[in-house]
Amino acid sequence: MSWRSVFLQLNVFQKTAVITIAVTFLLIFIGGLVRASGAGLGCPDWPKCFGLWIPPLDAADLPSGYDPDQFNVFKTWMEYVNRLVGVIVGFLILLTFAFSTTYIRSRPLVFLCATVSLILVLFQGWLGGQVVQSGLQSWLITLHMVTAVLILNMLILTLYLSVKERFDFSLESGIKRPLVAVLAVLLLVTVAQVIFGTQVREALESVRQVYPVLERSEWIDRVGAIDLVHRSFSWVVLIMVLLFQYMVWKFKTGPYLYILAAMTTAATLMQIIFGAGLVYLGLPPSFQVLHLWVAAFMTSVPFVALLIVISSEDEKKGVHSYEN
Repeated sequence: MSWRSVFLQLNVFQKTAVITIAVTFLLIFIGGLVRASGAGLGCPDWPKCFGLWIPPLDAADLPSGYDPDQFNVFKTWMEYVNRLVGVIVGFLILLTFAFSTTYIRSRPLVFLCATVSLILVLFQGWLGGQVVQSGLQSWLITLHMVTAVLILNMLILTLYLSVKERFDFSLESGIKRPLVAVLAVLLLVTVAQVIFGTQVREALESVRQVYPVLERSEWIDRVGAIDLVHRSFSWVVLIMVLLFQYMVWKFKTGPYLYILAAMTTAATLMQIIFGAGLVYLGLPPSFQVLHLWVAAFMTSVPFVALLIVISSEDEKKGVHSYEN
């Protein structure tokens, strides 16, 4: 059965949740572009941009009271698009919440998770304003990113809880517990690695501010021990990913976990490549964006795998099936 046919069989709530998750991934990518390009203050005020709901294309069109030297059309519109997509995500989450009310009695956890997602996105909107007003404080930017990843995974949980009954997923007896343990550890070390990465990013921002004339390629040399911890911990993540991959193939868990394990392995290898590129190529902005985006992806895929394994039957019933 194709992904398109599966999507068409979903109800309105589930389709809305799928679209919301996809647009949230897009928002995280755009947020990475904003950060890597230094466009975070492309709009110096919030929620408007240079006092306007739609920013101009030329400094000559700025309202009075704004310094034209602050205006950079690329950075302004990059930040404006970031805010616009953020608003779209907010409305989509609001729709997801509204449609989730149909589950209040039958599956209250679906409604609860949708409610938490809505609360988180409201907090994220407020936090975005604080980031701008603080002049891009590094720890606030990091919290903004972490909250985005949390929203993404909460949406995934919300969707999964609404569709899990459609899947008859089973594992050989005795396999479920070790798989849960491996995936739980993998998820924990991946989240820890993301936190280490955000700390490295904060350290890089501090280096940039303290040494404004220093070349980008020399920033990493002044970050300190946290960069060594971050790079070394990547091997722990890789080991856990390969262990997950090995268990999936050894115990023939079926196509769902095959796909998720392959996606996790590919994403991990990509992260290592992007991380090495950041170190040895002088922190190119394109690698920063991809490194950040894949990090969000790496927290989500093992999370989905963990949810599937936890919900599985602890006995072999045959191959996976999809119930109409």
